[in-house]
Amino acid sequence: ILIAIANAFTSQTLKHSHRKSNAITKLNADLITFDLDDTIFPVAPVVQDANAALISHLHGIGYGEISQESLIASTKLIRGELSTIDKVITYTELRKRAIRMEIDRYELHQRTNADLTERYFTDLVTKAYDVWEENRHLAAEKYLYHDAISMLEKLRSEYPNATIGAITNGKGNPLMMKDTLCDLFDFCVSGEDDDVFPHRKPHEGIYNVALQRYKDLLYLEGDDNICLTKDDDRICWIHIGDDLANDVGASAKCGALAIWVDLSSKEYDQTASARFKENTLNKNDVNNNEKQPFWSTASSDEVEKRKKLNKKAFKFVSAKIEK
Repeated sequence: ILIAIANAFTSQTLKHSHRKSNAITKLNADLITFDLDDTIFPVAPVVQDANAALISHLHGIGYGEISQESLIASTKLIRGELSTIDKVITYTELRKRAIRMEIDRYELHQRTNADLTERYFTDLVTKAYDVWEENRHLAAEKYLYHDAISMLEKLRSEYPNATIGAITNGKGNPLMMKDTLCDLFDFCVSGEDDDVFPHRKPHEGIYNVALQRYKDLLYLEGDDNICLTKDDDRICWIHIGDDLANDVGASAKCGALAIWVDLSSKEYDQTASARFKENTLNKNDVNNNEKQPFWSTASSDEVEKRKKLNKKAFKFVSAKIEK
């Protein structure tokens, strides 16, 4: 179904009432950006495999009682405590703190070795996190949607002058996926990047950084006359993602035509629609409650906030890809 994204660029179903522009109507596709999780690959099995590798690693170095369930519980506890003081940290730091909390809990109940230094535990946590991140990329390649590569290759063929980028809140990076995606993307912007955090999705800041990366690439190619603003009619930017608030609403506010990828077929194993009940463009569906996936550490307040943002994002949907 992702192959339909390429066809959507020239389809009469593209609606862009929020922006009137001759350049957009022509659909030159100068810049095409993608979300990753649940757009290019399913996040649930990817996180499941990465977590399993992390737990296996921790067991292998002597922390046999740490489980995926206890690790997620610690992550939720830390995130909840941070929310009470209105403090935001990166997902990398959140995961490292959860690993350390689990190790400390185990040490408290199982060991009394006073010779273990703080440096020892810092290095241990860093290594454990690196195992998780490495396996996240391996799992992303393993579970890549079966038609993702053919879709990207078609985009490359039909829009040879377009720049293709990834915009993600997490640590997935197609440039690190050497066996699948690295040659099909020109850049990747993460919510963890120093010039982005804490302005990750749905904040507009991450998209503004992506525009700057695009501009920097053009400069490297010798075109130093480019002036990018969200109102620049010479630029046709299309962003594609599964999340109404994070991908559709936020990117559209920065000047993108937003394509919503909402795949209900089980073979794609998407989670955003199930989490927020956005299976149709009927805004009344947003209010339905649904159990959150195992990997989500979002609080109920955060979920409700997202539902409200989803409602506001409906008007920015330029096209919808569904199956």
